[in-house]
Amino acid sequence: MNIENIVPTIIPRLFVKPSAARLAASRETNPRAAELARLLLSPQPDDALALLDQSFALEKSPSQLFTSLFEPAARCLGDLWSADHCSEFEVTIALCHLQSAMRRISFDRMAPPVANAAQRAVLVVPQPGEPHLFCAALNAELLRQAGWAATCEFPDSDQALKQLVAQSWFDAIDLSLSPALRREHWLPRLTETVRQARRASRNPAITIIVSGRVFAERPEIGEQVGADAACESAVQIEQLIQRLLLARYASRRPANLAWI
Repeated sequence: MNIENIVPTIIPRLFVKPSAARLAASRETNPRAAELARLLLSPQPDDALALLDQSFALEKSPSQLFTSLFEPAARCLGDLWSADHCSEFEVTIALCHLQSAMRRISFDRMAPPVANAAQRAVLVVPQPGEPHLFCAALNAELLRQAGWAATCEFPDSDQALKQLVAQSWFDAIDLSLSPALRREHWLPRLTETVRQARRASRNPAITIIVSGRVFAERPEIGEQVGADAACESAVQIEQLIQRLLLARYASRRPANLAWI
């Protein structure tokens, strides 16, 4: 089989989209997620931190803990807000505690990122104006652990985001909304941000992924806002971007496979 046939036929099969059963298994919710959400709303988060330490002792894998406990806890915070049990400000503070715990666990207990001589560059950002930064922080951390050159920034406007993608080359962008609140009314704003980022990008074939609770629950609307796909959970972020980049690469039928 010659190189022209390998690229469009064999390579993409190595990175097929995970099956629904496989994704569901990877997103099993820790039964203590709701308890953690309530503890995170406490003025003193010591009990929440103790629960996290206990859960990690059982889970053993930081990345599994993040996707089975942290992500559902964030959604539980949104449910508590929807039921008027807390304010959005309290949700924001609780997510900050969750993000701090994620960084502490990553620093203390995760192995150094794997070396990759041909790293692909990914820009990970929250939607400008989004105060909930947990999605971006978690996705960036897991991408770095997988060997990607992940840059996590927090632009305060579409103009600031446009400057980022115009000044540096990125293979992909992960653009996120809140992991706790659904933010359906933000979708038109997000659509415009995606459009402007594509137009300003130094890479004319930039791949754009969207993340957040609304996309975890309704992944089909990712393409409706102009993105290439929606990320349902941080556990799939690396394979999702890899699959999309390979599909785009295969469609060009290039002769150089050095980066794979």
